[in-house]
Amino acid sequence: MGSSPLQDLNGVKKFRRLASIVSLSILVTSDFHARQDLLDAAVEEANTGDYDLFINLGDYMDQDYAEELFDRVEITGLGCTGNRDMGFSDDFLDSEVSVFNFLEADVDDEYKVILVGGTMMDDFQDEIETIIDEFGDSSKVFVGTHHPPRKVGDKVKTGGRVGWDEYREIILKHQPAVWANGHIHEDYGHRELMGTTVLNAASEESEKGFSVTLGDDGVEDVQEVELL
Repeated sequence: MGSSPLQDLNGVKKFRRLASIVSLSILVTSDFHARQDLLDAAVEEANTGDYDLFINLGDYMDQDYAEELFDRVEITGLGCTGNRDMGFSDDFLDSEVSVFNFLEADVDDEYKVILVGGTMMDDFQDEIETIIDEFGDSSKVFVGTHHPPRKVGDKVKTGGRVGWDEYREIILKHQPAVWANGHIHEDYGHRELMGTTVLNAASEESEKGFSVTLGDDGVEDVQEVELL
């Protein structure tokens, strides 16, 4: 949120904690860059009835655009900011729109979501690690960040790597079920790192997202989703 970057969303905003479910189906997208066709396509896909949760990992570019996206999605939706969203006002981030700089949320009785936007609070690495440790079952933790971890889905057109070492360290140490990011449009794709499913879900160039299903043993299924 604006003044308080860490918030447990249970019972706050429009977040609806799900009833206990056998598995959790998530539509993951990122980096729409105010494209109306991507917004419309993501809303249509999210509202098919195939998903429990919609997650977007930032770079909406415009507050009204982000508000429209989450207003039109009929299932529970959660989003973080992107580096292009740092001008979003505190009033907006404190409003009913489910977009955050940093979020911890229990989706239901079994699954934890952590989202980290385009700006970082102090000691964010320690905060994420503490959340995962206290939750106790990393196989049911979904971490979404706007920026990618180092050497996974972070290759730019010149061939250089621009991911964050801190994120890679968290994956290697705690092995959450899923780590999803956006930001690097040209490196969309599905990778694995030490048992963690790592997804670059940047949609502007790929025009795709991901369908992810988490169950008792972690990731049960990952599929590319053609939005357009």
